[in-house]
Amino acid sequence: MGLTGTAGPARHAVAVAGLVLAAALLFAACGGDDSGLTRAEVQEIVRAELAAGSPASANATASPDVADAPPAASGLSRAEVEEVVRAAIAAIPTKADPAEYTRHVVDSAVAFYESQGLDAAVARYNSAGSVDGQWYVFIVDDNGLVIAHPDAGRRGLDLRGWVGTDANGYEFGPQMLSATESGKWVSYVYRNPESGGIGSGAGDFELKNVWVTKHDGLLFASGWYIDADAFTQQLVAEAVDKYRELGLSGTMAYFASPQSALAGLEAAVAYYNTTNTAEGQWLAFIANPDGTIVGHSDPANIGGDVEDLLGGEAHHATENGQWIETETLRVWAASHDGHLFGAGWRRNQ
Repeated sequence: MGLTGTAGPARHAVAVAGLVLAAALLFAACGGDDSGLTRAEVQEIVRAELAAGSPASANATASPDVADAPPAASGLSRAEVEEVVRAAIAAIPTKADPAEYTRHVVDSAVAFYESQGLDAAVARYNSAGSVDGQWYVFIVDDNGLVIAHPDAGRRGLDLRGWVGTDANGYEFGPQMLSATESGKWVSYVYRNPESGGIGSGAGDFELKNVWVTKHDGLLFASGWYIDADAFTQQLVAEAVDKYRELGLSGTMAYFASPQSALAGLEAAVAYYNTTNTAEGQWLAFIANPDGTIVGHSDPANIGGDVEDLLGGEAHHATENGQWIETETLRVWAASHDGHLFGAGWRRNQ
């Protein structure tokens, strides 16, 4: 349900090299001779840095298995290794930014596959130990079959079948299979492992936003579960940030692209809104300083007056954002440069 506008370019590649790849390269660069550190010494440095409270300390995908890393003729000094490891860890996004952290988890899985091979990647992500809170990686082959998933009951299944259909009947599998090397967001309802465990039959069904990217014909994916209030506020903050960076037309183009967090919800939210399976219809909009709605998840509202949507409360929004609630709406709105950015949902009457 992206804001209507001109289709924008795919987002530029994430500039985070997974710690898996960084560590693998370090091990490859460190031979066992006197000119550099041994594998055991580099491993000790990596583990020490992770234990020091880095964002990756709880991320199983960031702990490389480098037992088979090839030796090199020359090595790095301890200071050089520590510097590279610290830089790699500092580049890892935190879980406070779940969309970027999700992309990092997927990038790390691709990096692990590149450095260790498919068999090692499948073994890693089939393991329950690879689950990082609500994040886990699954891999799909070029036939659409799940070949790696921490829930053994999903392995070997075709995304075009029941495993690619959520609890509300939404078929998200074909959306995933259409992902390219540029990546895309796909959203659906699924069981949150933090509230019951993967494949346990327990826990809550929540809306999950998944980043899927194709590499070597394989699909690598991971996702996060969306708290409606937190996601709505984050989305508005992202829109304001994009406006600062790209201007109004660039912001519209960004939210029309399949790489944006909002566009990732397009198919799922449109399905729920159409079939009335969601608790109220979700919406997002941008209004000009004169109150004209220039972007809206429902194109029929473009050109209307924001006061018709929010009433006089529309003028009370601050740059920090606030909830605006009426009998029919609950919207988080923030003002910037005279524009009003908002997202929320209509209450069922």
